[in-house]
Amino acid sequence: MTRFQPALDGQVAKTLAELRPQIGERVRLETRSPRGRYTVQLIGFRDGGSVIVSAPRSTGTPILINEGAPVTVRLMAGNWICAFETRLLKVTTTPYGHWHLACPTQVESHRVRHHTRVPVNLAVSVDVDEMDAAVSGFPLRAICTDIHTSGACVESNRVLGKVGQKLFVTARVAVNGIDQVILAPAIIRNIYEGESGSFSVISHGVEFVDLEEDTRLILAGFVYQQYLVETGYLPLEGEK
Repeated sequence: MTRFQPALDGQVAKTLAELRPQIGERVRLETRSPRGRYTVQLIGFRDGGSVIVSAPRSTGTPILINEGAPVTVRLMAGNWICAFETRLLKVTTTPYGHWHLACPTQVESHRVRHHTRVPVNLAVSVDVDEMDAAVSGFPLRAICTDIHTSGACVESNRVLGKVGQKLFVTARVAVNGIDQVILAPAIIRNIYEGESGSFSVISHGVEFVDLEEDTRLILAGFVYQQYLVETGYLPLEGEK
C-alpha cells in the first residue's frame, strides 16, 4: 500500500486572524532540541503579538527548552489544515504552565477536500442481504484497506458478490478513545484481483448507502481522526 497522500486543495497563505482557529483547539508542536512532538491546546493568539498554548509535558513533567528555540506548529481551523514555523518567546509557569510563541505573519493553509480517503488496516465482517441468505460462507471476515465517508476498499480471498450487489459491512472502531460499531449497508461498485505474496487478493470498491445518522457521524469522526493521525496532526496511540 502506498503512503497516504493528503486530499488537499492548493496551498493558501493566510493569517491566524483570517483562519480564526477555535480556542481550546488541539495544537501539534514539534521541537528540535529536545526533539519531540507534543499535543497541546490553543489558549489564545494576537496578530503581531504571540500565540499562547498550554505547556507540553512528558510523563507528567514540563519540557525543558530554551526560549528562542525553533518550533513547528500544526493545527486545524475549520476545514483548513495549518502549519507554520515559529520560535518560543517565553515559558510561563504561573498561574499555569503556558508558552508564548511568536505569531506568524502568514500561515500555510490547505483546505481538506470533502471525500478524503485514508488508509487503514481494519478487520470487518461482511454479510449479504436476507434475500441472499442462502449464499454459503456469510458472514465472513475481510480487511478494509482504505475508507472515506462515502465508501471503502474491502479485500478478501474470495469474491464477495457481483457489481451492484448489496452487502453489509460491520466494523469496530475507536473514536476519541471510545469504542464504536459501524454497520454500513454498501453496494459493490468495482472488483479487481491482485496478489499479496503467493496469495490472490480480491479488492472490492464499495459505496455506502442508506446510512443511519448515528452511523454517518461515527464514520465521519473516524475518517477525520485517521486523517489527522496520518498527516501528523494527532499523535499515534502511545505517542507523546
